[in-house]
Amino acid sequence: MIFDFIRIENGSDTALWRQIYEQFAAAVDGGRIAPLTRLPSIRELAAGLSVSRSPVENAYERLHLDGYIVSRPKSGCFTAPRRSGGGARRGVKAAGITEARYDLSSGRIDAKNTDISAWRRCLRSALKREDEITSRGDPCGEPELRRQLAAYAYRARGVKCGAGEIITASGTQQLLSLLCRALGGGGRAVLESPGFEQGERVLRDYGWEVSVVPESPETVSRLDDADIFVEIASKRPLSTLAQRTRRRGALAEWARENGRLIVEDDYNGELRYLARPIPAMQPLAPENVVYIGSFSQLLLPSVRVAYMALPARLAESCAAAAGFYDPTSSKIEQLALAEYIREGHLERHLRRCRKTYLRKSRLLSEALGSAFGAAFEWRLLETSTSFTLPLCGKAGKMRQAALMEGVKVDAGRDNILLSFAGIPEEDINGAAAALKRAWERVIRGTIK
Repeated sequence: MIFDFIRIENGSDTALWRQIYEQFAAAVDGGRIAPLTRLPSIRELAAGLSVSRSPVENAYERLHLDGYIVSRPKSGCFTAPRRSGGGARRGVKAAGITEARYDLSSGRIDAKNTDISAWRRCLRSALKREDEITSRGDPCGEPELRRQLAAYAYRARGVKCGAGEIITASGTQQLLSLLCRALGGGGRAVLESPGFEQGERVLRDYGWEVSVVPESPETVSRLDDADIFVEIASKRPLSTLAQRTRRRGALAEWARENGRLIVEDDYNGELRYLARPIPAMQPLAPENVVYIGSFSQLLLPSVRVAYMALPARLAESCAAAAGFYDPTSSKIEQLALAEYIREGHLERHLRRCRKTYLRKSRLLSEALGSAFGAAFEWRLLETSTSFTLPLCGKAGKMRQAALMEGVKVDAGRDNILLSFAGIPEEDINGAAAALKRAWERVIRGTIK
């Protein structure tokens, strides 16, 4: 380990060993060196600090006596394990973290439902491409990946675009930022409740007036003065095929006839398991729809690659906006993802995910029904792999109560969201029982 944070003042009245000791102890007390960190040998540290071995030996001896470091035969010296009693060393307050026994939040997927072996092979393959990974990436995304995404988006969602009309980034917010830069001045953007708080923040940061309107079959009638409508199908409960077809047709017609823009956030759009997936809205108005897709639930939330299929009229300006910034997605991960799609791994994994999430959705539905009966009206958000509970003003209390019982859930403006993507199947009944205990207290008014 490099210990360049230690500064030696040769003219100081403080002995050299004391300078080394005090700076090292302060770094440990401040949490800047983790427990069980391997230390340089006495010879290495002395050479690095340009001092003799004696002051380093004396400093290490005192650090050992004071419990900062431990020695292991034939292995060297290490910072000591965290002291008993919990928390950090003297003077340091540990961050307050509530551990959850059950995780029904949306930020993870079940480790059993991953395709790690195939993904690892693709990563290894990308790492062998030394000529490519030793250079900066394309700010619009690696051409190889963009070609694969254009083909995949058409196969899976019916999206019609070429590789030159696709831009990749690390997430939806980054893509929205690029789009806002390309569009220039703000206007009025409309979303339906419950909205998309991260996306709304981006739009407001770029000067857009954002309105969140109640969900309604008559949404189009409220878009007269809107410049952009943000469509987030994953946050709407199930509806009939006829209802979805009418809605999509009306929105596409509004955009075409008025020269307006629809941002279609198709989060997990291909991940339908109760009914046959319907194509994206983009093919109905390719010149008026910006399509956004991602892979956080299909692949891994930690693989930060999302993509945007643009109308031809916006592709050049968005590419120019992207060119002012470094890529936000790893070039290695982009090359690996291109191979993962090309070799058919993504679509095979998608079929497995559909079976898994169908089973888990039924398990959670049954568990919630058993725990709450008809007390709550749960609504399945199929592609979000979650159930939502509409509430009025109690979402924060419900979330707090759940956490106190060891269950982590998400809370929106006026709703609770329970994701079944990350929780192991064997924990679902226990989580529902814990929620029942937690929320009975809220209903009885014991949590203010």
